[in-house]
Amino acid sequence: MLIHMLRHGDTLGTERRLYYGGADLPLTAAGADHIRALRAEGGFPNLEGLRVCTSGMLRTEQTLELLYGDVPHEAIPELREMEFGDFEMHSYEELKDDPRYIEWISGDNLANRCPGGESGNDFAARVLRAFDGIVAKGEDCLLVVHGGVISCIMERLFPEERKNRYDWQPKPGCGYTVELTERSVCRRALPDVKPAWMGKGYSFFQNRACEYFPCHKTARVEDFSCMFCYCPLFALGDRCGGNFRYTEKGDKDCSNCLVPHMRENFGRIIEKYPLIRELAARKNCRER
Repeated sequence: MLIHMLRHGDTLGTERRLYYGGADLPLTAAGADHIRALRAEGGFPNLEGLRVCTSGMLRTEQTLELLYGDVPHEAIPELREMEFGDFEMHSYEELKDDPRYIEWISGDNLANRCPGGESGNDFAARVLRAFDGIVAKGEDCLLVVHGGVISCIMERLFPEERKNRYDWQPKPGCGYTVELTERSVCRRALPDVKPAWMGKGYSFFQNRACEYFPCHKTARVEDFSCMFCYCPLFALGDRCGGNFRYTEKGDKDCSNCLVPHMRENFGRIIEKYPLIRELAARKNCRER
């Protein structure tokens, strides 16, 4: 199952760094121009076969129309941005001396509720209930929603990366494509532009003189890469993201996995290296 998630374009709220989850703001002229520029560069998913959804808020509706025109879609109100209550349409500078604001941001600001609004935990629970409903239907989809919404979903899907919601926040007009399978979850950035490594010599290598080439069955021999002859992600166990299975003896069997051997997966392997580094660091600490 593929889920494409895009954040809406810039509004007055993003440009002025306001709290504005519930305020139904339109895109600014500059925000709309930025979305048009991204569309011209390409890299957005084809809508064929996709269920298309927005949060129903004006900024998500406008972003969808700028990218794809007037297309059939549905609104899922539970995917609206966090409600900031009395703090809506105010900046930090305007609120920093307000005792209610100081109380809200002090301590656990995920548990603390905005006056007249939601807490971060309330917001996440709402969003994730809606997301679980989407996943339960099993349909590939495009969600044009909000930065906070996308961040909550990504934090849930990739807990091993230990990023908080702010780390997952995509730029306006950008987001992620997430692929959900029975065994793994993987992602790539949206717009899906050509990465810097693609087409470079350091990202692809074949050794056709090898007696085992290709060592895994594939109909795309021309794209079979020997760069990662022995998969560097093997040591990650069930966090590797590949198509593996465990035998009855508990051994990891990767014979049906092509992830490290396909040309387009170089970036997918490299982005897992922080996990390998973390694993090595823990081992070294134990040995010392």
